[in-house]
Amino acid sequence: MLHIVIPVYNEEPNIDGLLEGVRERFDPLGVRYRVVMVDDGSSDGTVGKCRSASRPESPITVVSHGVNRGPGAAFLTGFLEVLKDADPLDIVVTMEGDRTSDERIVTRLLHRIWEEGDDIVLASCYLYGGGIKGTQLHRIGLSHIANGLIKKTLGLSGLATLSSFYRAYQVSALRKIRAKYGDQFIKSRGFECMVEILYRASQLRLRVSEVPMVLDGSRRAGKSKMRVVKTSLAYFRLIAQARSGRL
Repeated sequence: MLHIVIPVYNEEPNIDGLLEGVRERFDPLGVRYRVVMVDDGSSDGTVGKCRSASRPESPITVVSHGVNRGPGAAFLTGFLEVLKDADPLDIVVTMEGDRTSDERIVTRLLHRIWEEGDDIVLASCYLYGGGIKGTQLHRIGLSHIANGLIKKTLGLSGLATLSSFYRAYQVSALRKIRAKYGDQFIKSRGFECMVEILYRASQLRLRVSEVPMVLDGSRRAGKSKMRVVKTSLAYFRLIAQARSGRL
């Protein structure tokens, strides 16, 4: 079974297109799937739209935080919800709630797990064949700098992209991370949480690979929720924690 975990925060304008894209690409796979939407304290109609879109053949579970706690907490909540009763052979696919994930490449992500036995597969905008569209140049530049610094200092130099939300995880891999680091295996609150879980995976020598993806910001209705300065400082904190052994 596939479990699709999507954190959302005030994404009402994006929900219809997001779920339409998910169904267009996941229905033909011939595999049972469910969608877990983690509402991170939305104040608009996000929750209502998610619940009204649920279908018997592809149910939507909505888990809500009373207040905004950040994507790190949202992903942790989603993973723990899935791990309650998931089979070790199940796969968890995580996606952005703002429609910037390219649903068309999901078969490539799943192929790497089903056919090649990888534990975690990343959708990479920096891998050859990938790219970034519809995003301000200063955001792209800062992303490149942060990506390079983190790869070097955290020993993740074999990977091209570290921060994308769009990924596939074997449930067995998530259980290994949880067994090692406990129920709070994601401690970061912000977008740096994606780097944190990769660092933990590398410590356990899990097999991580990538497939190229074009990240298209023009598909998003509204502005990005990522704050450049805040996220940059969070990456530096993460690096300091890892180097001091506190991560």
